[in-house]
Amino acid sequence: MGYGRIFTEWRGHPGSHALLGNWSSRTYTSVDPTSWTVIPGQGLVAPGQQTGSWTISYILDQVLWADCCNDKRDVRLMSQWMIADGDPNPYRWSGNVALQANGLFPCRTQDSLGAGYFYNELSSDFKSLVSVAVPLRNTQGVELYYNMALTPWFHVTADLQVLEDANANDKASVLPGLRANLRF
Repeated sequence: MGYGRIFTEWRGHPGSHALLGNWSSRTYTSVDPTSWTVIPGQGLVAPGQQTGSWTISYILDQVLWADCCNDKRDVRLMSQWMIADGDPNPYRWSGNVALQANGLFPCRTQDSLGAGYFYNELSSDFKSLVSVAVPLRNTQGVELYYNMALTPWFHVTADLQVLEDANANDKASVLPGLRANLRF
């Protein structure tokens, strides 16, 4: 595994860019359906094998706006992008992007809010392998939240997520949530 991160400044605001790569020489179960042994009348005899796996990821964290009088108030862009081998890894690539605001309103300096989106592209080999049993699609979703600091030690967060899972027969899921956090 290798990881490198550089810190930058954009319009006077801090940020960072990171690159993460990993590789393994281990032998895994392959997701390539042509590497599996199937004998008519007996079914699956042996799954295929694949030696080695890799992924490369890019990670961005950038402050877009910050209050010059209060460093706890800011708007931040965060994103991560990954590509993978697609066999044995079931993913070909994935990405996400999010905006998070802390203390956006001067009268609510401890509140935070955010919005994010993710997308995962499954490898064509994995889709072909599994689609005999379940039709697959790429997954994606969005999330919106608002974290309200009722006191410095008691926060309540409302959250809404809309997700499409990998099963193409499923409709999008809408998941509302409410969480309370009490700090002692």
